[in-house]
Amino acid sequence: MVKRIYREYLEGASLLQIARGLEAEEILTAANKKKWRPETIKKILQNEKYIGDALLHKTYTVDFLSKKRVINNGIVPQYYVENSHEPIIPREIFMQVQEELVRRANLYTGKNGKKRVYSSKYALSSIVYCSECGEIYRRVH
Repeated sequence: MVKRIYREYLEGASLLQIARGLEAEEILTAANKKKWRPETIKKILQNEKYIGDALLHKTYTVDFLSKKRVINNGIVPQYYVENSHEPIIPREIFMQVQEELVRRANLYTGKNGKKRVYSSKYALSSIVYCSECGEIYRRVH
């Protein structure tokens, strides 16, 4: 299932389209829920564990008595361990997905630098640009 998510994303599917596809096939989440959220798909795409690496100390315990854990924003040193276990996804595919995530997040067009949202709904979405104004092609453009 993880390989499928990576493949579909690289083929141009949006996070929402992947989520709807998994729901249509009645594939359950890790929490045994029917509803897939795009945020969950994004976390799967960004998780380094699928390439056999591990980032240690993503969270840390603030208070040992209450056992409250918080996200580590540089308070405690983090350690990145490469090849700590058997990979599920090849490293090259993972790196391509990371580049695509950055590309889709930074779609600016036109002379005014207007930010655009990635869309894979139409065949020419985010591929064809107007030669006059530099905007991304849209059906109403």
